[in-house]
Amino acid sequence: MRLTPADVHNVAFSKPPIGKRGYNEDEVDQFLDFVEAELARLLEENTELKQRVEDLEGDLSQARSSSTPAPREEEAPAPTQAFSAAPAPAYSEPAAPAAPAAPVGEDHHVRAAKVLSLAQDTADRLTANATTESEALLSDARGRADAMIGDARSKSEAMLTDARQRSEAILADSQTRAETTTRQAQEKADALQADAERKHTEIMGTINQQRSVLEGRIEQLKTFEREYRTRLKTYLESQLEELQQRGSAAPVDNARSGGDAFSSDPGNGGFTNSGGFSKPSN
Repeated sequence: MRLTPADVHNVAFSKPPIGKRGYNEDEVDQFLDFVEAELARLLEENTELKQRVEDLEGDLSQARSSSTPAPREEEAPAPTQAFSAAPAPAYSEPAAPAAPAAPVGEDHHVRAAKVLSLAQDTADRLTANATTESEALLSDARGRADAMIGDARSKSEAMLTDARQRSEAILADSQTRAETTTRQAQEKADALQADAERKHTEIMGTINQQRSVLEGRIEQLKTFEREYRTRLKTYLESQLEELQQRGSAAPVDNARSGGDAFSSDPGNGGFTNSGGFSKPSN
């Protein structure tokens, strides 16, 4: 496949994705314009050389056709013999006397052949040079394009690797922070629960202690009530028996004596301590 200026002009490189680096688009376009102009110049020069070769071939053909002599039939072999002997002039001396007419046609043919050969050599050399130069330019352009693509690929891979490493680092940091926050919250919850259980235990202990104290106080009051009732009953029975023994001889004295022994005492449940019992202390 031949490379033409149109191919160079119409070539289009894909732009790198957003966020990735690439070569300067203006520099790439400038280099492609240079390659296009140089390739067009070489092709134009090659075309001109081909045209010159065609013109020289036409001139040679015209010279050959115009320089063909019209001798007699017996003199026709002389030019061929003279042309074949032209490279070695030493052997042309024994030629026939009619030979002086032959060098004119021979020299013309030789010069035309030399011109054609020189033109052909020049055209071949220029064509080869143009081909070599165009191939060198094309190879250089391909090399630069491959280098640009390789560099862009390397940079994109490096950026992708860096982005992946950063995302992994951010994810790891987020996980670490989440675990730390969860652990701290769990520790606070455990501390609050332990404190609540401790306070509950303390409160329940205080309540149980107070209940025990109150139960003990209640038992004391119950005991006092039983003892008080018993002593009061005993006292009343003894007083009644004493009254019965005294009889009705001295009702006034008995009433007075009974009133003194069983007098009212607001601080001792309404009775005196003459009976031998008292309230328990608080």
